[in-house]
Amino acid sequence: MQLDERTREHLAQIRDMCEADCQALDADDKNLDSITFEAYLRSRGANDVSLATATVWTRAMLGQEPRDVSALCFLDYCKCGGGLLQMRSDRKHGGQYLRIRQGTQAFSLGLASSLPEGTVRLSSPVYSVVRGGDQLVKVQASGSIYSCRKVITTIPTPALRAINFHPKLPLAKQAWIESATYGYYTKAMMEFRSPFWVKKGFCGLAQSFVGPASVVRDSCSPDDHKYILTCFLTGDPGRAWASLSTPERERSLLEQLEKLFGVETLGQEFIQMKTYEWVHDEWSGWGCPCPALTPGVIDTVGSGALRESCGNLHFAGTETATEWRGYMEGAIRSGERAAAEVIKGFNAGVTARL
Repeated sequence: MQLDERTREHLAQIRDMCEADCQALDADDKNLDSITFEAYLRSRGANDVSLATATVWTRAMLGQEPRDVSALCFLDYCKCGGGLLQMRSDRKHGGQYLRIRQGTQAFSLGLASSLPEGTVRLSSPVYSVVRGGDQLVKVQASGSIYSCRKVITTIPTPALRAINFHPKLPLAKQAWIESATYGYYTKAMMEFRSPFWVKKGFCGLAQSFVGPASVVRDSCSPDDHKYILTCFLTGDPGRAWASLSTPERERSLLEQLEKLFGVETLGQEFIQMKTYEWVHDEWSGWGCPCPALTPGVIDTVGSGALRESCGNLHFAGTETATEWRGYMEGAIRSGERAAAEVIKGFNAGVTARL
């Protein structure tokens, strides 16, 4: 799609407006939380092309449509990553800058290997968390009950709905948990015999208004002789793609890649497609990468409701981060914050009574 100079200027103005607004954002701005991100854009003069571009942002970053997300929620999400431009950037310090050759699970496996054997319990879903009058917390996980002084939960907000808390969590936290929603988000890794796009002079990055993939990225590992374009199926086009059979899914993506990179008979280069659909993952809360909120929730419960501790319960996870929310960086920062809360509680000591 070729854009004339006037349209490009308008797009730049809308982009810069969003960047400026998220940089100056008040996380409890009632006006911005009263409207959707789409209404926010329209109220500031966005035309159809600008809205289509912004739709790529919300789909790529949240798997959501602009009509489904509070303007405050989306702009604050951007601000947490240094701004819209930094979160979308492939440059150094940008949200898309680094990849891990061994896969991101290498981090958790490495950390687990440094702990005493048996410390990490897998395949042990938590069913209930009970806070007693003796200041102990009892956690029922599978067939075991653990008694502890402090609990930190880091699971995604929608997954908290599957746990029974006694006594119940504060109303503001309950409202946040019940209101948080994922969009549709699936990753499809298309493996080829060679990096055909490089031969054509392309970097492998593409964005689409119409899909099926909203974003395509080069995720090759040349040292491993793996030539992969990772396609992100998100939002409404992603849901439509998900309804297809596996051969139809492959065919639709190959057709899109042929158009994007100007090649024919791409099937001859194609090896296999590997997908991961978070909508089928119960333990992620049936979604990825980060839940969003509709208008009115933040105004009702407050921007800090999710991360506030509750007695001996502490809440971490990337959604609670104030920096790089939705990213592993945010998850680590939230864990450090929750750990500091626990240590502070322990250091407070016990008050002696006569």
